Amino acid sequence: MTSTPERKIEITVSPQGTTSIKTSGFAGGSCRDATRELERALGVAGTETLLPEFYGRVGVGQQVQQGQ
Repeated sequence: MTSTPERKIEITVSPQGTTSIKTSGFAGGSCRDATRELERALGVAGTETLLPEFYGRVGVGQQVQQGQ
């Protein structure tokens, strides 16, 4: 029996005020759905980096960073 990985959303705010959101345990684009409202609330409108896991199995899928 295969267990489903735990889904995690990690939000980091640097001392300079830069915000990043990193997800893990999501399949494909579901990470975007999970972070959409957080991005709006935090004002994250920066760079999106799709990690290799986004295109494959469930794992770390997305990292979004707000630049200053």
